Amino acid sequence: MESAKLEVKDRTEMGSAASRRFRREGLVPVNLYGLARPPRAMVAGQHELEQLVDRGYHIVELHQEDKTQVVLIQDVQWDPIGSSIVHADFLRIDRDKPVHVYVPIRYIGMAPEVSGSNVEKLLEDIHIETLPLQIPDEFVINLSRLEVGQSITCGDMVMPAGCKLFGHHETDVIVVNHVKHGGGEAAETEGDESVEPEVISKGKGDDEA
Repeated sequence: MESAKLEVKDRTEMGSAASRRFRREGLVPVNLYGLARPPRAMVAGQHELEQLVDRGYHIVELHQEDKTQVVLIQDVQWDPIGSSIVHADFLRIDRDKPVHVYVPIRYIGMAPEVSGSNVEKLLEDIHIETLPLQIPDEFVINLSRLEVGQSITCGDMVMPAGCKLFGHHETDVIVVNHVKHGGGEAAETEGDESVEPEVISKGKGDDEA
């Protein structure tokens, strides 16, 4: 993924009152850490930062006057209703040292409509380790390639060159369940028509995003 540019300025005023004033002015308080250097308190344009986050950027070039620093967007805090960024943390990075990031999953297509089946999307992103400039934009899973009883695990995901999974390979990303309906004399006696989800089998998905 390519990096994006973001203008920043040093922040000399601290505290909640100053942060509220910055936000009224369209600015977001941010902190810069990493590479064994002192942390710095700064401000960035709220609209510009939100655009970068919405577009899925991980790596950002911070521009301050004639200086440029490549950083990783480490953490973003939103307001209670999730409409505006209220704070962000940036991490200084070395282009030649791996970083840990969460890359979003994009689901495409429609799973086969089979009576008594349902699709469980268990993850929205994948935790990987990679060099900063090799972070992929997203992982794609095609639901139309799945069948009832199939699942895709983190270990099934195809990692781009230079990337490796960070976490458990056995963790399910998506499962297509078959719902088994109750029946027999016991069900008739109790008058219970409840259903119980059951995974018939687990196999590697035909489409490895």
